[in-house]
Amino acid sequence: MDKEALQFTLTIPQLMGLHTIGDKNNLEKLQELGGVEKLTEELHSNLEVGLPQWEIKEGFTTRRGEYGSNRFAEPPHSSFFGLFFGTFKDTTLIILIVSAVISLVLGLTLGDRSSDWIDGTAILVAVLIVSFVTAINDFQKEKQFRRLNKVKEDIQVKVIREDPSNYGVGAEQTISFFDLNVGDIVILSTGDKVPADGILFLANELVANESGMTGEADDVHKSIDSKPQMLCGTQVIEGEGKMIVTSVGIHSQWGDAKKNFEKPPDPTPLQNKLDKMAVFIGKVGLYSAILTVLALVIAWVVWAIKHRSTFSRDRWELLVDYIIIGVTIVVVAVPEGLPLAVTISLAYSMKKMMKDMNLVRHLSSCETMGNATNICSDKTGTLTQNLMIATEVYLFGTHYQELPSADDLKPEFIELLNEGIAVNSKAFFEKVDGENKETGSRTEIALLKFVQRFDCDYQAIRKKFEKKRPKIFTFSSERKRAGTIVEKEAGYRLYLSGAGEIVLGRCSSSLDENGNVVEIDDSERQRLNSILDAMASNGLRTITLAYRDFDEAQGDWSNEEEIESNLTCYCIVGIKDPVRQEVPYAVDECQKAGIFVRMVTGDNILTAKHIATECGILKEDGVAIEGHEWRTKNEEEQLALLPKLQVLARSSPKDKLTLVSLLRKKGEIVGVTGDGTNDAPALKEADVGLAMGITGTDVAKEASDIIILDDNFKSIVNSVMWGRSVYDNIRKFLQFQLTVNVAALAVALIGAISQKGTPLKAIQLLWVNLIMDTMAALALGTEPPTRELLKRKPYSRDESLLSNIMKRNILGQSTYQLIVLFVILYAGGKIFDYNTSNDDEETHLYTILFNAFVWCQVFNEINCRKIADENNVFKRMFKNPMFLFIVSITIILQTLIVEFGGEFFSTKKLTWAEWLVCLVIGALSIPIGFLLRLIPVPVDKVKPKKTKDESDEKTSLLDNEVKINEDKDNDDDNDGDKEKLNSDTSDDLIDDSKQN
Repeated sequence: MDKEALQFTLTIPQLMGLHTIGDKNNLEKLQELGGVEKLTEELHSNLEVGLPQWEIKEGFTTRRGEYGSNRFAEPPHSSFFGLFFGTFKDTTLIILIVSAVISLVLGLTLGDRSSDWIDGTAILVAVLIVSFVTAINDFQKEKQFRRLNKVKEDIQVKVIREDPSNYGVGAEQTISFFDLNVGDIVILSTGDKVPADGILFLANELVANESGMTGEADDVHKSIDSKPQMLCGTQVIEGEGKMIVTSVGIHSQWGDAKKNFEKPPDPTPLQNKLDKMAVFIGKVGLYSAILTVLALVIAWVVWAIKHRSTFSRDRWELLVDYIIIGVTIVVVAVPEGLPLAVTISLAYSMKKMMKDMNLVRHLSSCETMGNATNICSDKTGTLTQNLMIATEVYLFGTHYQELPSADDLKPEFIELLNEGIAVNSKAFFEKVDGENKETGSRTEIALLKFVQRFDCDYQAIRKKFEKKRPKIFTFSSERKRAGTIVEKEAGYRLYLSGAGEIVLGRCSSSLDENGNVVEIDDSERQRLNSILDAMASNGLRTITLAYRDFDEAQGDWSNEEEIESNLTCYCIVGIKDPVRQEVPYAVDECQKAGIFVRMVTGDNILTAKHIATECGILKEDGVAIEGHEWRTKNEEEQLALLPKLQVLARSSPKDKLTLVSLLRKKGEIVGVTGDGTNDAPALKEADVGLAMGITGTDVAKEASDIIILDDNFKSIVNSVMWGRSVYDNIRKFLQFQLTVNVAALAVALIGAISQKGTPLKAIQLLWVNLIMDTMAALALGTEPPTRELLKRKPYSRDESLLSNIMKRNILGQSTYQLIVLFVILYAGGKIFDYNTSNDDEETHLYTILFNAFVWCQVFNEINCRKIADENNVFKRMFKNPMFLFIVSITIILQTLIVEFGGEFFSTKKLTWAEWLVCLVIGALSIPIGFLLRLIPVPVDKVKPKKTKDESDEKTSLLDNEVKINEDKDNDDDNDGDKEKLNSDTSDDLIDDSKQN
């Protein structure tokens, strides 16, 4: 068929009608269309071959034009102007605008001077600038989150499409979720997320979880006869199957439902905590503003009474100015920059974490991971390279230290080996853009590569038995084995493969070098077990292959235990999976960071201990036990074992869940890795669930908080570092903002009470507000992490958001600034020889005060880059371009405001000497900061850890705060070690990650 002949008769409503939730007539509707075969024909597809090559090459334009693409409608996102006008909903800004308008009207209609309109106009322009900058930040934030959400939704889908090198033959391929079309043939396996609505035409014990779509809690057993409908967004819990896609994107049931429940991400715990702090600070600012205005108004009334003045328009203008100042103080005091700083820091970190192989699905996890106290890690692929290769084999009675060739084996042996591995695996090889690609379980790939030396055509073998497989026993972490029953010429045969000692334990006989079936007696079992142990002790993963013949069908083959017994062992394979080169150092970094690393694996305990020792996880006094032993202990015994438990081998997902629950019950902050469908409960239970991006199933990824894109333990360590960086950056910003707040509010309030008026004018305060909110949030919220963050212990959940060190710094710096400002305010006239009774000269003096105040903030912003007692505040400053850019912009704008702001900003040009004085006053903040760090402060008090029972919901440790009184001496330790796995900046870390 060619493009011109491609015409579709089925409509979108007809296809959507096949999957209507709650409609009992869905099956009848399918039959009315002629069943799956007729449906496939109408969709111009083929159950064996899939969609044709000519359509692939032309991009499915006709098909997608008819049925749409597999993309969902994006939730409506705010336009820039929508965000801009949205900023004017803030009550304080509205009051400020109204007051500024009144001032402008009075200045234009009643003012004597041509410049009386300037004050009102200046404030309105300042409000517009603040709103404009806020809108830009919000717009960029939304854009970033939308981009990350697209990455998060893109999953790989296994399909059958026409082989480009063999027309008329279908080949298994992996494509992007977004490239799926109506008519595609999708291969479904345990752990997959169903990528579109479809109709099953092949199902082997397939069970789906449809609770998210139908509300039904029970899993649904699917069959091609009674329940063939598969719903987009649901999950395959067990079994495997194939379906033809009938609806994609917005026309699927998931796409239709998705439109109704799109919502913005919930605020993170840290954002919630900072919101509460912002309310408190805002109240302090409000009271300060009220007192300031009250003092000014009282002075205004007293002056009028004293001078028997009438309330002229000048007096009314002055009153409006007082109100504007009061509202401006509230605007400055309300730290709207706090939640903004969190958002900026998280958005920045999420983007950089993507390059560090961490896809953050839930914002709060970025914070929480920084305070993890325990990491329960899988072995395969996370600690090891997941580049499995068979290196040793016991085959038909002979132990080969080096793999045999085809010449070493009899043809019937090769046939048995090829068949047993091919039918009992789903992995496959394909060519993508001319390059070989391996898809599927790495263990299965290693086995397929092993039999490739015997010219195994695994696809032909699978094709031969595709419709002759009455029963499939799928692999699971609990069973540790997988089996397939195939129909042979003379009866049936079960092929079983799985964990070495578990499958061997089910064998009662083995094949010898002549192909004879011999009974496994005690001595033979001991010999075989010793072979297994020798392989495992060398760090090899052991896989035993066995079979059992049946003369006739065993009913519905449901008696799993009976069928998978009395097996005949014919092969034991030892598969090598080397430890990742960077893992031992990464584990050491975790341990120095106060994080207890545990290995939780399904592998043999000897293999697990070998790898754990090589990684540095298992110490001399550490405990390594198997899952069955762990399960026999009661909770009290398990809790007692936790301090030394470092390896849990031959464990099940339930064992992992129990371990995570117990750790959280003790008040630990737990990060846990998982890749299988059955790992989902443990991933959800943990404070941070870490799913594997390469080997992880869709179900595991859906249950996770962070996806480790390269499955590398080092990337998990990087997530800890980024989490700590987010929290530290927020505290830096908080330290900076509170210092500005204290100084600005005190000057305004005391100036008003002492009848000096308000030396900092409304327009100047708005500029200061812009510096300390939006600009400081960008400068301090984007500080890149360093590996020094991993040299201290995790922050306790019960430490104050403000550490004692931060309180000392805030108090010390604000005290210094107030002393300087009050000296200028009350003695500046004499010092600089200005007559403060003259308005112009008073403005000149107040310009010096304003300039000195801003320069104090510029230099204190450098101080605030360090929140611990670190002496060198300039360290790595020049590696943060955003910080340098913000400081440079602040300096340039401040210079322009002072020199050219004039009446608009209530400033006068300063002399070089006055500029020098202001610069010196600001620069003194640096040595003042150094002296402050010499003042000892009490250690932050920490309450005992809360248990899980005391905290009902999964919480972020960064919601609970930080201890920052670590030894500064650690900053220069282990410089040589850092060369192995380090960088002072995020970009260096990224490069390092790529190399590994």
